[in-house]
Amino acid sequence: MTDPTMRCRGYSRREALGMLGTVAATGAGAAAFGAALPPLRAQQTFMSAEPPDFPAGAVIRTLQGDVDPVELAEGATLFHEHVGRADVDLAVEELAACAFDGLGCIVDAATGRRTPEQVEHLNAIAARSEVRIVMAGGYFEDIGFAIYPVRVAEMSEDELVEELVADAAAQRWGAFGEIASSLEMRPDERKVHRAVARAHLRTGLPIFTHTPHESCPSCAMEQMDVIEGVGVDLSRVVIGHMATIRPEHDPLATHTAVARRGAFVGLDTLGHEMSRSDIPAADKVRMVQDLLDAGLEDHILLSSDQGNVRQFKRYYGHGWASVLMQFVPKLRYAGVPEETIRKILVDNPRRFLAFVPPA
Repeated sequence: MTDPTMRCRGYSRREALGMLGTVAATGAGAAAFGAALPPLRAQQTFMSAEPPDFPAGAVIRTLQGDVDPVELAEGATLFHEHVGRADVDLAVEELAACAFDGLGCIVDAATGRRTPEQVEHLNAIAARSEVRIVMAGGYFEDIGFAIYPVRVAEMSEDELVEELVADAAAQRWGAFGEIASSLEMRPDERKVHRAVARAHLRTGLPIFTHTPHESCPSCAMEQMDVIEGVGVDLSRVVIGHMATIRPEHDPLATHTAVARRGAFVGLDTLGHEMSRSDIPAADKVRMVQDLLDAGLEDHILLSSDQGNVRQFKRYYGHGWASVLMQFVPKLRYAGVPEETIRKILVDNPRRFLAFVPPA
């Protein structure tokens, strides 16, 4: 009689992964079978290019625990993605495949206050993933896309601050985001931006924002004005969706203004087609090149803002590895040095996410 253990070891990885797909619906069974597979060596790695000097006591807060930023010197970090979902098995499968592409840490952006079930799902994903997951939180309004719940409009700024600080502690947030505004910032949006800025001063957690995908240079300036007006050091802030600034609106002028004030330029719609922003990838590569030519490489952050299941690896895309597998090769082809790519993907996001928790 053949030893079943020996017979199992005889499967090729292709056969084993095929069986894994067959039993994926069983959840626990798929996880158990997947755990038995020998670990894959990543097909590409992203290592620190220029280790930053972190403040004493600084951490990056992940759902797997507080991490010394030095520990994230290997693996790319994406500062704005959408990981949480009820299909925990699918998310775990995708993250494992993205780790093979060089992903080390990923930030899960919130577009509203999470339900207890959503928090449970994200923690379950983190518990089964080798990719570090940072939970971000806050409130989101861009009236071309989504509006605040009525309760947020009715809450005072002080009440919002207390709720944000309490949720950040209870759910172990590692950042505030994505904090959104409309093409013209509304009074409630201004209130939420001030509340988030005040919550940052209480917690130390960094902030990343959403500007409308329809190309809004003035939105970036207004967000910085409100946040800085509360006393926030803009080096703790990413102004998001800066890759959606259209060529006719002079992206470099906006990007330079953001960087000169100390904030990060968030190029976080990369590696896949965006329904609300039809800007060719070649133009986004040019944005990176222009920032590098201006000497602003310390202010560049990349991400994909990816959450569309049909663009996951299981289907027709690169999923949360879109930046690494679709956009980074374009940077290489354009002549961006590998050391610079590693600095942007490994060192810059660590500088953004690292904070010193209050005593």
